[in-house]
Amino acid sequence: MSGGTAVINPPKGVTFDPTENAIIGNCALYGATGGRLFVHGFAGDRFAVRNSGAVAVAEGAGLHACEYMTNGVVAILGAVSKNIGAGMTGGTLYLREDQAHQINTDYVVSAPLDKASKLELEALLKEHLSKTGSNKAAAYLKNWDKNCSQFVRIVPKGFIKFQESEENKEEAAV
Repeated sequence: MSGGTAVINPPKGVTFDPTENAIIGNCALYGATGGRLFVHGFAGDRFAVRNSGAVAVAEGAGLHACEYMTNGVVAILGAVSKNIGAGMTGGTLYLREDQAHQINTDYVVSAPLDKASKLELEALLKEHLSKTGSNKAAAYLKNWDKNCSQFVRIVPKGFIKFQESEENKEEAAV
């Protein structure tokens, strides 16, 4: 994907819960450079691998999501499998805090949402809801001030070190 917006919804009248079922296959957004993807359901394995600029929201994802990601923003609203963020060197992944144990801690760390992250994630959830009708997004947004605490921001370890270095430089300059 290099641009545009794609919305993946299950067909009308399905009897399964889209927030608990895979609706797109493996390797979706592999190598994406731009665009926006909203998935009302789970993504398969290797979701957003080598993403270098796309923005995406999915209800859940399989193994190795956001592996080798260099840029872009991904929000996963539900369960994920193992090895999330392996080799990730850039970008941002929003993940439920109860799923943070699935990240690859050799490469990425979990950080609480700051004010800017809360605003970014809230905007993504609103867009996801408007495009997909996601009950999960609606539930999180219903009491956002409280529910945002259920999410963390996953970023590369190097980003945190860089951010701390920049903050130290600013403090030293004062």
